[in-house]
Amino acid sequence: MTDDDEVTDQEVPDRGPTASASLIGGAGVLFGGRLAGAALSLTGTLLIAAELGKQQFGSFSFIFNLLGLLGLFADFETTRVVMAELGRSNDDDEVSSIASRFIVFRFVLGSVTYLSALAIVWIGPYSSIEIQGTAIGGLSLLIASAAWSLISVCQAKQWLRTVAAAMFGGQVVQFIIIIVLNSTGHGSLLRYIVPFVVSDVVVFFVILTVIRKSVRVRPFIDFDSWRRWLVEAAPLAIGTAMAAMYFRIDSLMLTLVLDGPASRDAVAIYQIGYKFSDLIAFLAPALIAAMLPALVQTWPRDPAGFHRTVRQSVVVVFVISAFAIVAFAVFADPLIRWLLDDSYRSAHTPARWLVVGQVLNLFTQIVYVCLITANRRKFYPVVTFCGLVINVGLNLMFIPRYGVNGSAVSTVVTEIIVLALLVGQVVDLPLRPLPTRSIAIASCAALASGAVGYLMLQATPWPIAGLATALTYIALLHIGNVDGPGGLKGLVARSRFVSAD
Repeated sequence: MTDDDEVTDQEVPDRGPTASASLIGGAGVLFGGRLAGAALSLTGTLLIAAELGKQQFGSFSFIFNLLGLLGLFADFETTRVVMAELGRSNDDDEVSSIASRFIVFRFVLGSVTYLSALAIVWIGPYSSIEIQGTAIGGLSLLIASAAWSLISVCQAKQWLRTVAAAMFGGQVVQFIIIIVLNSTGHGSLLRYIVPFVVSDVVVFFVILTVIRKSVRVRPFIDFDSWRRWLVEAAPLAIGTAMAAMYFRIDSLMLTLVLDGPASRDAVAIYQIGYKFSDLIAFLAPALIAAMLPALVQTWPRDPAGFHRTVRQSVVVVFVISAFAIVAFAVFADPLIRWLLDDSYRSAHTPARWLVVGQVLNLFTQIVYVCLITANRRKFYPVVTFCGLVINVGLNLMFIPRYGVNGSAVSTVVTEIIVLALLVGQVVDLPLRPLPTRSIAIASCAALASGAVGYLMLQATPWPIAGLATALTYIALLHIGNVDGPGGLKGLVARSRFVSAD
């Protein structure tokens, strides 16, 4: 060994996993991992739905919708605050200290949320099996809380491949267990909840193992940090809770407005729509994880860098969203008929609306990140509370008359109003010029590819028509130079982080 080798071994520390260098690279790897995981989750859910039947699957869906809503309080949006704090730190010891305090804090919040979930189903008009299912599934509130404290570190340091790999690994394990239960005939409502808890355990230990050399987690209590995080995050927490409730409260409203078995049937149908919209929803946390550290580093000292990050985010979201809306409008019906029996056939209409609502929510998330970066948190809970009130009111009007379709339309109308109100709070930030040319090209490409898919669907199986639709869209984006010279390659190249070397 030479002297140079000795110096290298002694002085170059292990800097942890490789950081993502671009917006598309970072968001893409997270979205790809989440999308693959969502595909497994959707397949597993369809198997569960087929075996349990609409009544039991309705109860199964209610449990996870309730836990999903309450899970927001297990975070209290402190993750966004802590991510910004981590993003400003380049010292491994400081990062380890923040992570060590945060993991205990999140576990405490998760414990409180778990007890709250049990109280709700115990007091409410829910069956004993729904209470037992909440007790089992609610364990994820504890485990996932600890896991997300570590995920926050990875996101702040742009170690997004680690996050994607861990979450996909958890989904794979979850899917394998569901397959085993389904194929052996041992599946039941309660047993099918267990794989979802195991998935969170896998995520936690994978991330802890990967980052252990760079981030040394030694859990301890620091009430001063807890208090500061809570104060800073309170407006975001209240606003995000309201936002999730107005988007996800539909299932709960269906159980309250409709009676008996009809309510559980409606929830089962609606859950299928949620699962398809979730394929788009996974882009939001991926995008936020990539955007937030980049925006924190550019605001307010570098308005041009801020604008570039926001602009590229809008382009990426619109390119994905335009295709999602058109493709699902064409293929929702044959896809659902292929995946499920005739009792679920009516799910295609609410699913289409929920996909539109989720696309609108992606743009809401971009505005949300801008509000966090510019420290304009106070107006956010006011807007989302208005959204909740509007959505509940629309659901009370539409569900008795239109059922699940009315509930889905209520979500879309609410999302439009919320987005418009939030945009009004960021119009003075360096957001212009907007990528109008890119939006126009993506819109035309989506419509043209949708027409190709519709025509081919009349004479060919839907998978072939779907593939032709996707290839047509990609080709039109590239030929039309959707984001300037270089086509899709140029789009990727221009998404490189401002701060990247």
